[in-house]
Amino acid sequence: MNAKDYELRMLTERYVRGDGSPEERSSYEELMLTDDGVLEIYMQVLSELDAELPGMADPEAFAEQVVEHEQIKPYTSKAPLRNQERPKRWYERAIVHYAIAASITMLFLFTGAFDRLLPSEISGQVPLSDTPSYSEQWVEKTTGWLDRLLSR
Repeated sequence: MNAKDYELRMLTERYVRGDGSPEERSSYEELMLTDDGVLEIYMQVLSELDAELPGMADPEAFAEQVVEHEQIKPYTSKAPLRNQERPKRWYERAIVHYAIAASITMLFLFTGAFDRLLPSEISGQVPLSDTPSYSEQWVEKTTGWLDRLLSR
């Protein structure tokens, strides 16, 4: 252990025991916040001096005292409270937004708009093929699945 580590250990022991001036204590706290090595030394000294430190007489009373302290304020929400007298309008409900999005998606599927998104020739013309479009294939699979489900 070099001289610096020994000095930090002695400073830590004084801090844990409550010795030292308020300036020394505040400078040590700042040092603990900036240097992880000092924090490790603090944890080691704290575990070594655990038997020497006084115990807490009533932990529940201490916790209650901390909770009821006048300077400790509970978290307050920054969002304004919604007026409870007025119900949500129909267009403010999330289900309406989902229904509109699903309707537009189905419209694009049935019209074949998604087929135009596939890479095509540079001229921009989508060549006609004998196979049905993807949207038609999906519609066929979906209706076939629904028919099988309803026939049971």
